[in-house]
Parts: sequence; C-alpha cells; structure tokens
Amino acid sequence: QQRSDLTQLKRDLEGWREVLLPLNGLINWEKPYYPAIIVGLNTFLFALIWYFEPSVLTTFSLLGLAVSLIDFLVPIIGPNISAQWTVTQERHYEDICVRLLNAKIHFTNAKDTVVYLKTEKPKMYFLIVMGTLIALAWIGSRMDNLCMTYFLVNLILLVPGIRRHGIFQKYFQRLFAMIGSFVGGKGKKMKTK
Repeated sequence: QQRSDLTQLKRDLEGWREVLLPLNGLINWEKPYYPAIIVGLNTFLFALIWYFEPSVLTTFSLLGLAVSLIDFLVPIIGPNISAQWTVTQERHYEDICVRLLNAKIHFTNAKDTVVYLKTEKPKMYFLIVMGTLIALAWIGSRMDNLCMTYFLVNLILLVPGIRRHGIFQKYFQRLFAMIGSFVGGKGKKMKTK
C-alpha cells in the first residue's frame, strides 16, 4: 500500500520535481545561510502587507492568484530547467516524496490520538483542548494579528530545518517525554484491539 502511495505521489508531483529539489534544500537548511533567506523573504512579504494594509479579501485574493500562477507555470517551466534528470536527483526526489507521505502519516496519527483521547480519556481531552484554546485566546488578545501570523509562518517554514538538525529533540526532549507519559497506555491499548 505504501509503495503504491509513493508511486502515485511521485507521478502527481512529476511536473514539480525540478523545483522541489532546490526548495527542499532551502527548507532543510542545506547551507548555513538558508534560515536567513527564509526569514528574510517572509519578512519582506509581511512588510509589504504591513505597508500597503490590504483588506483580508484582497490579501487572500492576491495569495490565491499567486498560488494559481505558480501552480500553472511550474509544471510548464519546470521540465525545461534541467537538461537531464540524474539518478541522484531521482533518489532525492523519492526521499522528498517519502517525507511528504510520512508527514501525512504523522497528521493521521495525531488525528487518531485526538480521537483516542476523546473516546477513552474524555476528561484529559477536555482539559487539553480547553487549556490550549484558553492559552491561544490569551496570546491572541495580547498580540497583533499580523505580528502573530508573521511569527507563525516563520515557525512553520523553519520547522523542517529545525527537525533535520535535531534542535527539537535537543531542547524539547523533556516536554515530549511528559506528553508521552500523559497519553501513556495508548499504544498498548490500541494494539490489543
């Protein structure tokens, strides 16, 4: 099943493969200055939004136009960028597709964990959801929307490089252990079913 999903994903992203390789290198911080480029580009875009102050509808319309234009042009221009596709590039492309499938599996597992908590430990689910929503509401009331969005987008863009360089594991290992102990017997109970 996973092999057929990988083959299908590779086929679906065929027109994007020439663009995905350098983009993957940027997102995974293959060079030490890549995080600065990511934050710099993001800062430039948010500075434009701050300066021109477009309405929400205009912002989403311009974002949709940009995504549509990129989605239309990349499969047309992408294959013309590189003259020949090498075995090394194919291996890197397959690694990217495997990581995308793994991300899908992680999201599915997170959803399954939430469903498990809701059905098997409803009090803990209630406390976690209410605590998270209250904390987010408090942070949202203290911070400007654009500033909060800027930091959130930066975090999302930097997470793959942070994970690749082991920064999460290094600094948040205790937090992950505590969360794992809260969800505790989930793996044992689910295996017996």
